[in-house]
Amino acid sequence: GRMELNCNSAGAQLLEAVCRETLDQIGDLSPSPLFHNLVPSLNYNDMKNLPLLVIQVTKFKDENIALGIAISHIIADGQSAFHFIIEWARLASGNSIFTKPFLDRRVLRGDTRVPRSGGERIDVNSHAANPHLPLPIVIGKTSAKIQQEKKTSIDLLKLSTKEIEFLKSLASDGMVPVMKRPYSTFEVISAHLWRCACRARLLIHEQPTVLSFPINFRKLIQPPLPVGYFGNAMLYIRSVDSSGNLLTGTLANTAAKIRKAILAVTSEFLYSEVEFLQMQTDLSKFQERHDYMEYLGNPNLTISSWLTFPFNGLDFGWGKSLGMVEASHNGDGDFVLHGDRHGGVVVSMCFQEEYIKSFKYYFYEIFGDMNKKD
Repeated sequence: GRMELNCNSAGAQLLEAVCRETLDQIGDLSPSPLFHNLVPSLNYNDMKNLPLLVIQVTKFKDENIALGIAISHIIADGQSAFHFIIEWARLASGNSIFTKPFLDRRVLRGDTRVPRSGGERIDVNSHAANPHLPLPIVIGKTSAKIQQEKKTSIDLLKLSTKEIEFLKSLASDGMVPVMKRPYSTFEVISAHLWRCACRARLLIHEQPTVLSFPINFRKLIQPPLPVGYFGNAMLYIRSVDSSGNLLTGTLANTAAKIRKAILAVTSEFLYSEVEFLQMQTDLSKFQERHDYMEYLGNPNLTISSWLTFPFNGLDFGWGKSLGMVEASHNGDGDFVLHGDRHGGVVVSMCFQEEYIKSFKYYFYEIFGDMNKKD
C-alpha cells in the first residue's frame, strides 16, 4: 500500500543517557557493543507507533557527548536528514537557519510538474539504470535464504588521500575513450569494492552480480526541485555484470560501467520512474522498511556515499564534532563511504564473516603496487 503520515503532533523523543566509560574507549568509532548503546533502540515491529525522530544524548565520564539520531526514512532521505542536522546545529549554537526546508511534497508528483519536453515515455524496466532490476542469487541455489541467514560482521576500512589518488590513476590509465571526465572518488572506490567482493566471495565467472547505489536527483530532474526540498528525492539504481567480466577486466572497465549507469539517470528517465510508481497499486515492495527489506547481499552489494555530507566540524554549542558514522547496516554487502578529518575516506562495511578476511586482504593488496607505479 501507500504509506501516509498522521500529523498528530506526537513530537520527537529525546532520551538522555550516561556512559561510565570515556570517549577514548570507543576508539575510532569502529563497531563495538559499547558503540551500539549510543543510539536509540527502537521497536520496528510497531510501525504505526514508531516515532519519526528519536534523539539520544549520551554523556561520557570525561564530559564528552555523543548524539545518536534515528530519523524515519519515510519522511527524509540522507540529504534531508543531514539538512535537518546541520540547521539544528546552527540554531543550537545561536545562529540562524541558512537554508529553510521546502516541505511541499506535491512538487515531485508527476501530475503537478511541468510536462516533459517531448520524447516518449521510457520503460524503466528495460533501462540501463533500472532500479527494479531483479537481483540474481548464487548460481546453483533456489533462493537467497541460505545466504541471508549467514552470520555477518561490520568493519571499517580506511583509505588515505594517496591511496584514493592511486585508484584514480589506475582507472585513468585504462580509461574508456568515451569517458572524458576523470572518474570520481565514488566511482573508483565503488569499482574496487565490487571487484573485491567478487574475489572474496569466490564467485564463479558466470555468476551475475548487481551493484546498487542511490542517486540524489534534486538537480537532475528538470525543472530542478526547490532548494531545501525536504523529503525523499533519491533513487537506487542498479548495474549488472558477471563476476568473470569484472575480474578479468580492469578497474577502469568497472568504473566505466558505474559511470554509464549514473549518466543514464536523465530527467526523462526520472519522470518515467515517477509515473511508473504512481501507477502501482501496491508500493510495499519498493519501500525501504525494517519490517520488510529485500535481500541485497551475496552475490550483490549496495554502496551509499556520504562523501558530500559534513561529518566533521558541526557545532551544537558544545564545540566542533569529532566525526559521525552510521549506526547500523542493512545486512551483507552493505557499504557506506564517508570522509575523514584528513581528506581520506572511511568505508564502513557489513559482510559475511566467512569472506570478510579475504575481502580486506584483496582491498589493500592493490596498494602494494603504489611504489612500483611511482
